[in-house]
Amino acid sequence: MKKFFFIFILVLIPFASTTVSAESDLPLNSEAGIIIDAKSGNVLYEKNMNKSMYPASLTKVATAIYAIEHGDQDELVTISKKAAEADGSSVFIEPGEEIELSKLIAGMLINSGNDAAIAIAEHMSGSEKLFMEDLNEFLRKEVNVTDTHFTNPHGLFDKDHVTTASDLAKITQYAMKNETFREYFGKKELPWEVETWDTTLVTHHKMLKGELPYKGITGGKTGFVSKSGYTLITTATRGEQDLIAVTLKAPSDKVAYSDTELLFNYGFENFKSGKIDKKSKLYSADYSHSYMLNEDLYYTHLISDEPSLKTSNDGILSIMNQQGEAIESFDLKTVADVRNTVLPASIKQETIDDELLNFMSHLKDREASSFLLKKSPHGIRGVVAYTYPGN
Repeated sequence: MKKFFFIFILVLIPFASTTVSAESDLPLNSEAGIIIDAKSGNVLYEKNMNKSMYPASLTKVATAIYAIEHGDQDELVTISKKAAEADGSSVFIEPGEEIELSKLIAGMLINSGNDAAIAIAEHMSGSEKLFMEDLNEFLRKEVNVTDTHFTNPHGLFDKDHVTTASDLAKITQYAMKNETFREYFGKKELPWEVETWDTTLVTHHKMLKGELPYKGITGGKTGFVSKSGYTLITTATRGEQDLIAVTLKAPSDKVAYSDTELLFNYGFENFKSGKIDKKSKLYSADYSHSYMLNEDLYYTHLISDEPSLKTSNDGILSIMNQQGEAIESFDLKTVADVRNTVLPASIKQETIDDELLNFMSHLKDREASSFLLKKSPHGIRGVVAYTYPGN
């Protein structure tokens, strides 16, 4: 009788990690800037990404995602005198007024209301000071940023209120996984009716509202104080590719937007995104273990590169570039269900490469062996079934 053995082999299309670039030197005029793939987190280009900087109102991205994840969106927030009298940009709320938390978060992001930010902080933690302790702990432990310390929820200047372009990209990447945040972050306008103001709030972000059109913009936040210069976070999507761009300390808003466009052009023109689907099955190099993925694994690749996949005996999945260098790796023991597996001795115990794959595919019409070759939309090929003749 015939016995059936199932083998998965993945051959991936191009990939780029944080160490791979398209060898371009972008003429960014902002003091710091970064663009990342929102799915994989790979850095596609950066300038001074780890330099300590003042973020201005980009701070509100962190305040928003914390309040969304830890607050009851339907709760009423009672506005304090301190919140109502906040300096800088405002949504014109009054002491004693009660407003839904969800409305304050949206208003804070769209119209950059410092008064809304303080009201949110006081409601969430009892005081602005306690909120900053909670927010900084959240950023360290849950978002895993390392170089950020915020002293207020809105971004008005304080010499100790600092972050980096890299951390802001990570915070935005984390936030964009939340559906509610994505909705607020992508709003172009919001009807706004409070005790002293009946209007429609319109986003300050010129690319988002179409004043500076760019294909695929999905969200954005602006910032400015004199010590920070012009700061900008922008998100964009084209096809399967989601990108996040951050620029810090531009000398003008015109420069901030032009730098953002440069970063997006670079990202979309040189890179593509893909994933290894959840529930894909992989084997160690000696086939002693099989791994069933329990989450999607995302990767980014240079359009000009054609890397391949290699799995070690100890469960490390590596993406190899055309030069044979590992440019990305995943520990399958942390992202997959692991099982022992036994294959017949007549199947050679070695990594199946393209040459062997081609040889095996030539056997598909033979009576003793059969194969099913598949190709996914992301360029992943797999030998799904091998029929082995035996007793």
